Amino acid sequence: MITRDNVSPELVDKLKTVLDLYSAKLHGWDDDRYVDAEFPDAFAASSFADCSGLLEYAFMQQTWDDGTVKRGVSLSKTVVISFPMWAFANYLEI
Repeated sequence: MITRDNVSPELVDKLKTVLDLYSAKLHGWDDDRYVDAEFPDAFAASSFADCSGLLEYAFMQQTWDDGTVKRGVSLSKTVVISFPMWAFANYLEI
């Protein structure tokens, strides 16, 4: 089982490489091993989640102009998706 303490540098590098393909950047992960990644728009985020087998696990959020974070998103603006690191590792079959 992946924990914050045993996420390997190799797994993080693989995640960064895949995110680069979608012009996304890694924000990090929390104590529950949920990754936050920022995408240029909802289309890129959805495509990444679909191709990585994360649709079932990922959720999307966006900061609006007034500074509030909402789950309702504008499709053309920057979004952040969160997903469990273990689900990404399973996608890679690690």
